[in-house]
Amino acid sequence: MRALAELFAANPLAQSVGLLAFVIGILTFIQHNDQRLRLFLTVFSIVIGVHFFLLGGVTAAYAAWLSGLRSFVSSRTRHIAVMGFFLAIVWLLGIPNITQPIQWLTVIGTTLGTWALYREQGIRMRAIILLGTVCWMTHNYAVGSIGGAMIETCFLFVNSHTIYRLWRRRT
Repeated sequence: MRALAELFAANPLAQSVGLLAFVIGILTFIQHNDQRLRLFLTVFSIVIGVHFFLLGGVTAAYAAWLSGLRSFVSSRTRHIAVMGFFLAIVWLLGIPNITQPIQWLTVIGTTLGTWALYREQGIRMRAIILLGTVCWMTHNYAVGSIGGAMIETCFLFVNSHTIYRLWRRRT
């Protein structure tokens, strides 16, 4: 993997926006109020989408922006038709813009997150979101997204810890 300094020097604006998204993502997980969490998650998705767009990752940008809208709307309804709408959109916007195999991971990760937010709850919801996180984390490392890789790695650890705590409470 290329050195971080080389990645930053290659596209300082995109990497700066990615690091801003990292800070917003961390702030997201310190929110105690569910509505504020959804608001921060929405803002995070918008900013990380701009980061991917600046890196030339149009598929990732669309998927991130759709994730933000999906997160916002899921706070209002979990209706299956709404979920179907978001799934259709991610595939209609994502697939035509795929130019490299690694870009499939953004579509798969967003699909998993959509399913989880609308159809699952508790540990199962978090486990499916965790799979989506692995997709996004792998993508971000592969395309050289410093902020994106950092935040998805943090999401991986935070979500894994939460799943473990929920599992311990059940046993």
